[in-house]
Amino acid sequence: MDENKFVKLIGDNPSADEYSMMTQHFIKAYHRYGVDPTELVGVYGIELCQTLLEHNELEEEYELCSIFKNLINDYKKTIENEKSNI
Repeated sequence: MDENKFVKLIGDNPSADEYSMMTQHFIKAYHRYGVDPTELVGVYGIELCQTLLEHNELEEEYELCSIFKNLINDYKKTIENEKSNI
């Protein structure tokens, strides 16, 4: 679910609880389906992943932050590699 779909579902100003809920859904998918950044970040959208990273920084959930940061960075590298191979 990208950020636009998330905002459409939750509203323009999600609460901290709603961001925490979305974080839990993301982490559940992360553990269930693996850590392929292309699939996870691609499905959720890089903007939403960045927003969830920022939310978890505010909540001082640094272990979750490291997961989001690594996935975002790996996603960017994967996309760059795919573009350079074309």
